[in-house]
Amino acid sequence: MGNSITVKDIAREAEVSIATVSRALNNHSSIKEELRQHVLQVAADLGYFKTTDQGHSARNEKRALKVIGFILAYSDLDEPPLDTFWSHILHGAEIEARKSNIYVTYYGMSLSQPSYLLLSKLHEMRVGGLLLVGATGLETVQSLQAAKFPLVLVDNYVHIPGQPVDAVLSDNYEGTKEAIQYLLSEGHRQIAFLGGPTTSSVQPPHTMIYTFERRRDGYRAALHEAGLPIQEELIIENCDVIKPDAVLASCKRLLDSGYPFTALCCASDPLADKALNALRKLGVRVPEDISVVGFDNNDIAPHLTPPLTTVQVHKEAMGAMAVKSLMARIADPEAIATTSILSVELIKRGSVRSLHT
Repeated sequence: MGNSITVKDIAREAEVSIATVSRALNNHSSIKEELRQHVLQVAADLGYFKTTDQGHSARNEKRALKVIGFILAYSDLDEPPLDTFWSHILHGAEIEARKSNIYVTYYGMSLSQPSYLLLSKLHEMRVGGLLLVGATGLETVQSLQAAKFPLVLVDNYVHIPGQPVDAVLSDNYEGTKEAIQYLLSEGHRQIAFLGGPTTSSVQPPHTMIYTFERRRDGYRAALHEAGLPIQEELIIENCDVIKPDAVLASCKRLLDSGYPFTALCCASDPLADKALNALRKLGVRVPEDISVVGFDNNDIAPHLTPPLTTVQVHKEAMGAMAVKSLMARIADPEAIATTSILSVELIKRGSVRSLHT
């Protein structure tokens, strides 16, 4: 990765020896973590990690993309959650990349991780392009763009004026609308909504994750178009499925709100799974008392009790589309940015009861 900034420049700016810079850049165990982070921060500020030789000219276009980084963003966890949802997307990306003899390497990134540490890791991984997967923050995207990393957002979207970004998403908005319209067709009129977590305390604080925001908007739109009132007391927008008893507390809050409901729309299948257990603990029968729908059609959905009605996300197709989009971006760096929205479909199972007699 050729660029004009040298190890000597970093050493001078960081006021350390060249040997210290070398150890920091190579993640050597003999260097203290605080000093390593200082050196990496200086290197990032100077533009050392900028990918100025990543295949943006016709001369080296064919060798531009040998390794793709599949960078999964996660928050407030000790370990990155490569659950079945993300692993299916990764699998789809790998199959598509293999067609062009491209290798996909995985890296889990905490949302609280400073951008300069990510830049250092990517420099070490020698990736030619990135699939930035999940709820990556605006600051991280801007840092990667400034470092000239070709990238595509997967299951996420950010708006940066003057710096458009390619993105691949499922149709979260229409998918949730379809789920609500199905509940309405089965006679349900009071429908609660359980939303996904925010980006927690980092970049920027407590911002709703784009995917969950669109699903909430689809819920609201479906009720509005049906001429039904939206009861804010029946909407919980920030329920973190990872936190112990968070879903149980949310379900109890909905039941205690004083606003009766016959159906619950969950922003994801993991939320729906926890909601089924929570409602059972609270003495509520599904679907006899309350119908439940999810979103994603994760592997577990058909095996829940009762089997979960949910929205099918074509996860492998998302991964494949993201690789195609990244290859197109590298082939034409100046092309207009595109956002690809993949269709979804409602999968009807036993967690919804018809109220028609």
